Amino acid sequence: MKHLMRNRMMALALAVLFAVPFAAQAASLDEYRQEGVIAERYDGYVEIRSSNPSAAAAQVVQRVNAERRELYQKRAEQKNVPVAEVGKLFAEKIADQAPPGTYFRLPDGGYRQK
Repeated sequence: MKHLMRNRMMALALAVLFAVPFAAQAASLDEYRQEGVIAERYDGYVEIRSSNPSAAAAQVVQRVNAERRELYQKRAEQKNVPVAEVGKLFAEKIADQAPPGTYFRLPDGGYRQK
């Protein structure tokens, strides 16, 4: 009887675990940066740095870059400057605020780590 109850509880726990959407379990941008999976770029965008990234990491890159692109476009229009300039200015601020361990892609293609 105890084994049956324990088995049911285990099955219920597993069902709840797998019912949680995968996105809710996905790591954040900061976690991926600290792990070296995602790198910041000199132009204000992020990229996959790891050779075997998860689909969740790729989704984070797409989402973050879309949000940043929209922000940079708005700022560029407000200041009447090229979008690329805005991205480079934001890249400097991002570098200051990024967590330790974050990799940064340099204009020459190399990386440096914070």
